[in-house]
Amino acid sequence: MLLNRLQQSINNFSKAERRIAEVILKDPAAVVHMTTAELARAADVSDPMVSRLCRSAGCRSFPDLKVQLASAMASGNSYISSTVSAGDNSEEIAQKIIGANMNGLEYLRNGLELDAIDRAIEIIRNAKRIEIFGMGGCASIAADAQNRFFRSGIPTVCYEDTLKQRMAAASATKGTAVLIITFTGRTKDMIETAEIVKRAGGDLIAITATDSPIAKLADVAISSASELEDTTIYVPMVTRIVILTIIDILTTGLALQMGPDIENRLQLIKHSLDLTKVAK
Repeated sequence: MLLNRLQQSINNFSKAERRIAEVILKDPAAVVHMTTAELARAADVSDPMVSRLCRSAGCRSFPDLKVQLASAMASGNSYISSTVSAGDNSEEIAQKIIGANMNGLEYLRNGLELDAIDRAIEIIRNAKRIEIFGMGGCASIAADAQNRFFRSGIPTVCYEDTLKQRMAAASATKGTAVLIITFTGRTKDMIETAEIVKRAGGDLIAITATDSPIAKLADVAISSASELEDTTIYVPMVTRIVILTIIDILTTGLALQMGPDIENRLQLIKHSLDLTKVAK
């Protein structure tokens, strides 16, 4: 555990690193919501020294340190979220949830595999149709993805029913881009569906945990950042925001690659709604 490592190694740190470690150990919950500059100011050290302490503590970066801190503090919290605690008032809840989401997006910015994004966009751009699968908490995310991707002009459908997913997977052929969205990548039904896609010859893209069975089956796996919170215990919050942002990146990248044609299509789609609104 990170807190134990800091406590055990504190005497081996440099003077500046020790000051940072002391700030973290004194109030780890506050540090989870700090920026690099804020922690540096609290410890009265330079910003680069924070990165140095992170490496000394066995973390890849400051966002990684904050993820490990959050995990270390997760035990004993409610099943609502690892971020909040019983007794928090509205201001504390708002600040903690907003801070956690900001940390999640910072984590995504630092860790997003751009090569995987490029390969996913290429598969989707060349697809004859797009099938999107999501279950449980990922069903609404899959529906949102369908609402974004169909605007490209590529026929796009979304299934949350397991049996429909299996039938659609069996009909996938080369030229069918199947996007599976799953927090953990370990749901048995979804793993079996991914296997069916591969046997049928479809191109499989997965937004999921990178060490999961579905990630190993996928042609392209994009991290869902599920390591930011235990989605088997807590209601997914940060992970959901991260996945929605990944979908925004994919759909925007696809639109830019498709060129002027999609601009005309998007304009027509937008104007088709003009008569459905009352005048201001």
